[in-house]
Amino acid sequence: MKYVVANWKQNKTLDEALLWGEDFLRLIENADLKTVIPIICPPTPFLEKMHALLTPHDVCLGVQDISAFADGSHTGFVGVTQVKHFCAYAVIGHSERQESRDLVLEKIKLCLRAGIVPVVCFKSPDDYKVYDGVIYALEDPDNISVGGVYRPKALQEVVKLVDAARKVFGQESSIIYGGSVNGENAQNLASIKNLDGVLVGNASLNPTEFADIVRKFS
Repeated sequence: MKYVVANWKQNKTLDEALLWGEDFLRLIENADLKTVIPIICPPTPFLEKMHALLTPHDVCLGVQDISAFADGSHTGFVGVTQVKHFCAYAVIGHSERQESRDLVLEKIKLCLRAGIVPVVCFKSPDDYKVYDGVIYALEDPDNISVGGVYRPKALQEVVKLVDAARKVFGQESSIIYGGSVNGENAQNLASIKNLDGVLVGNASLNPTEFADIVRKFS
């Protein structure tokens, strides 16, 4: 199975998000989703309405982050109890958050107990750690788009990165790649034998471009 994850970060209003969802559903209406899972990670306040719009059409939702704490006196935090009814996935340890592996581990544990699949991000091979029940996301901060400007890694370098990660995480693990993924390089990334999908940032804000990336992985 392939995974194409849209990380919207801190973008869009609720109205814009719903319009994006309607456009995206229209664009993938005839797409074969038997071998690819689109996962949309909108801002947390939009989860409920996006869930109602997208999940009847086999499009999954994810949360961009999760609290490392169980329910309690944690002002401003959003935990697994609050989101588990709306999302099946959670992005954990994104490089922009600069979190320790200990904090990441606590978030993974809570997600797994709640039935949420963690999409765990790694900045470099130095960070690699094996976890059960997760999707591994390789994302070099040097290649993440900045201000809409893409900084893609050369395809051969991505191949080497994925092959090396496969040796650490195992042949049966799910490994995806993030770093300036867009409509222009998606086809080449989809051709990488050991790659199970992509984590898409800026390009996922455009429903047409994101739908195109989904089709290329289907």
